[in-house]
Amino acid sequence: MPNLPLTYEVQDGIATIRLNRPHVHNALAPESVRALAQVWQRFAQDRAARVAILTGAGRSFCAGRDMKATDLGFGARGEAAGPDDGLASLPCERRRISYTVPPDLYKPVIAAIQGVALGGGLELALGCDIRIAATGSRLGLPEVTRGVIPGSGGLYWLPRVAGMGVAMELALSGRIVEAREALELRLVNRLVEPDELMPAAYDLARKIAANAPLAVQAVKETMLRTAGAGLEEGLYLSEHQNRVLQLSRDAREGTEAFEQKREARYLGR
Repeated sequence: MPNLPLTYEVQDGIATIRLNRPHVHNALAPESVRALAQVWQRFAQDRAARVAILTGAGRSFCAGRDMKATDLGFGARGEAAGPDDGLASLPCERRRISYTVPPDLYKPVIAAIQGVALGGGLELALGCDIRIAATGSRLGLPEVTRGVIPGSGGLYWLPRVAGMGVAMELALSGRIVEAREALELRLVNRLVEPDELMPAAYDLARKIAANAPLAVQAVKETMLRTAGAGLEEGLYLSEHQNRVLQLSRDAREGTEAFEQKREARYLGR
């Protein structure tokens, strides 16, 4: 179905979310933004999916906002705009719809990056939990060269992923970095050859999906919620999550599987 802005498939507990505008390096048009906002909700509610891989069709991950088709509020531009659909934001108005991973989505998401991840495309990747990139990829936040700033979480996530100094340099200059430098700067977790990108992503996703789903989600939630917490609050949240998990069926299954020397069968209960 080539006209869909993205595709969603689930197999063996892994959801593959693939941006599907390869002719423009998966640049984000209004329909892309709406589809991404909907797909995160679908993934969150899909009990068959324990982990997601986000990638792009064709040569690139995502080139950011499609400047020819989309205005700054993520509405359609020019003659294609039509009547206000109530979703696009107006100038000086808070954004009404977001395409990045929601902050309360605690299922893990892996970004598999090839080609370019620029502007909103890099912000989309930074909002994921783990980033694997193919050699030859190019990443950056060039918004300042167009008179705006990263407005989809890039200025929040970049300092936390790569550190304040690196974040300042990249966001203030708009410089685009090659994949090997991105690895050195900790923008990505791992670098692989292009033909190894999806196998590497699926291998990691399978390892995550094999674990207890409630525990996996609790790890992500705890890390996010304690990122800005003080010592006492951070330690309390970690202990509280663990004590709650001790009441789950999966916790009992993990102990029994260990004692019986067999693979655990986790049901997310």
